[in-house]
Amino acid sequence: MAWVARLPPQLGDETDNNDSPYRSSLRLLENGTELGPAHAVHATIQASGDGRYSLWMGVVYFSSSDGSDPNTNGRIYSVERPPPLPDSRSVLRTIAPVSGIQWSAPDPPLRCALVGLGNRGRALARIIAGFAGVEIAWLVDAAPARVAQVQAEINLPETRTGTDFIAALEDPAVDAVFIMLPDHLHRVFAEQAFRASKHVFLEKPIANTTADGKAIVAAWMASGRVFQLGHVLRWAPFYQAIRNVIRQNLLGPIRVISLSEQLSVAHGASFLRRWHADADPSGSLIVHKSCHDLDLVCWLLDSRPRVVGSLGGSSTFHRPAPSPFCSQCAVRASCPYVDVGLHENRTEAERADPTAYGLDRCVFRLDDPIVDNQVVSFELESGTRGTYYLAMQGPVRSERRITLIGDAARLDGVFEDGRFTVAYTEPDRQPLVWSTKGPKLSGHGGGDIASVTSFFNACVERSPSPIKTAQDALAGLVFAASAERSRTSHQMVTLKDEDFQPESVDSG
Repeated sequence: MAWVARLPPQLGDETDNNDSPYRSSLRLLENGTELGPAHAVHATIQASGDGRYSLWMGVVYFSSSDGSDPNTNGRIYSVERPPPLPDSRSVLRTIAPVSGIQWSAPDPPLRCALVGLGNRGRALARIIAGFAGVEIAWLVDAAPARVAQVQAEINLPETRTGTDFIAALEDPAVDAVFIMLPDHLHRVFAEQAFRASKHVFLEKPIANTTADGKAIVAAWMASGRVFQLGHVLRWAPFYQAIRNVIRQNLLGPIRVISLSEQLSVAHGASFLRRWHADADPSGSLIVHKSCHDLDLVCWLLDSRPRVVGSLGGSSTFHRPAPSPFCSQCAVRASCPYVDVGLHENRTEAERADPTAYGLDRCVFRLDDPIVDNQVVSFELESGTRGTYYLAMQGPVRSERRITLIGDAARLDGVFEDGRFTVAYTEPDRQPLVWSTKGPKLSGHGGGDIASVTSFFNACVERSPSPIKTAQDALAGLVFAASAERSRTSHQMVTLKDEDFQPESVDSG
């Protein structure tokens, strides 16, 4: 069902028209939350709804987020201009690490349980401990030594600790749970947390299989609680600024998007010796690692994949192992992949003898490990076509690159440099240069702090849940899992509406 409303005269000249069908940067909001995708075909708005809209020649054609009648659903609908970009001549910008998201201590305090204190859990614990008015009520991990380590590092002598997740869930004082466990454990822990009526921050990917991801989304939607996923790159100022460029239509209709992630030698090798090396717990490297990037494609372009194809394999690491473990290897002194404990939070005992815990196993193997290079090609429902590649052969550093090609301009950027340029098709127009020049941003280019801040603001009812729809939660996982299915089957994968909905929700 679609509705039509006439815009105020001062906005009428900023809408799309026959000559420029994608020019409008105006946004339609429902109770302060942006709907979309914009520039939708009117027949699609009528048939599919789900918040699609079109600002066309002085009027807005739109659907509400859930198909209800905007005349009677009690919600407020408004059209606004996006925040302005700087003068697009030659500009350097500095963005605060929290992307402008503010936080102040609530009353009463927000109390959290942190579950899983590996490398990621330890990093988030340090961030959470810095928020005024937020208390870490529980630290939970299967290894008591890891719990004691984190408790001491961030000085939490009064925090309850243990190895029992259920005890933390049964604590009525706990408002929110951070789940930072291996991917195959996400479903059982997230479902229990939502059933216990806790807000949930869940590390990416949402799960290692689409079935588990859909079950988690169903549990969330039934709970009425706040949900945030660890797709922290969405919150990094670099990608926030790119999304702003897209929404202001500076590139014109986007025809091609290309992303890549090249892992440094040490970073790439670390996946081959950790639990990620086996596809069952990780769902494959494209799911565990590249869900970040494939989620970004959907989020940046407000679209989802329609057709996905992929090729990849293990080339560098598919060879006989010279020794089962690095500590026992005669060539360790010259091996570029030697174990250094990268991206792990090892206990004192594990650091003293990693072989005893199977932590320094050789990265070379002749069975079927995860890929060390993979290429994905795809077409989105918007018509944009794209590519993504992941490779473990980076010579110096890990690096993410992005290119967007539109009718009006081309954008090229490198995430680690915190910089992108927009070169315009018009020959006399000077390029736009965006940069996070200034103090070094925190984890994931400022995305860690900003994503946690957005979660906390939603928990205390200052903003909506960061994850808003089933598609929003599932798009990155479905995209990545489809790429892996294409790689293993050597066939293109075509996706349907039901692929982005939990089984218990009618996708029609």
